[in-house]
Amino acid sequence: MRILRVTLAACALALAPAAVPALTPAAHAAELKVAVVDFQSAINQVKDGATAKARLEGMFAEKKKQLENMESKLMTLQGEYEKQAMVLSDAARQQKEKELYELQMQYQQMYMGSEQEMQMAYAEAMEGLIGKMRGISESVAKEKGFTLVLEATEGGVVYWSDTVDITAEVVKRYDAKYGG
Repeated sequence: MRILRVTLAACALALAPAAVPALTPAAHAAELKVAVVDFQSAINQVKDGATAKARLEGMFAEKKKQLENMESKLMTLQGEYEKQAMVLSDAARQQKEKELYELQMQYQQMYMGSEQEMQMAYAEAMEGLIGKMRGISESVAKEKGFTLVLEATEGGVVYWSDTVDITAEVVKRYDAKYGG
C-alpha cells in the first residue's frame, strides 16, 4: 500500500510540469526581466551625493578637531604620569590616575556621541537620496520593461551583466531631475 502511494506521488510530480506548463521555471524565466542598480555607486556619482558628503564633513570637522585635541591632551597626561608614577606619593598618584580616568571617560563619551550623531546624520541624508533614486529606478524599470530591479550592494548580488545595470541611467536622470 505504501509503495503504491509513493509511486503515485512520484508519477504526479513527474507529470506536473507537462500538465501545468505555466508553472514551470522555463515559463517564468521567459517572462522575467531583471535589472540591477547600485545605489552606493550612484550616490557617489550624483552631484547631491557630493554636496551631502561635503556638508556632513563640514558639520563634524569641529567635533573631529575637539576629539583630536582631547586625545592629544590625554596622551600627554598619560606620558607624564608614566614618567612620574614611581616618584609620586600615593595620594598624588591616585589624583593623577583619577584625572586620567575622568579625561578618558569624557573622551570616550564625546567620541561615541559624535560617532552616533554622524551616523544618524549620514543615514538621514542617504535616506533622502536613495528615496529619490528608488523613484527614478522604478521609472526606468517600467520604461524598459523590467520585471524586477535588484539593489547590488544591499541585495547581495554577486554578478550581473552590464546590459542589466541601470545605475548610469539612474545617475543621469537624477542629476537631470534634481539638478544636483
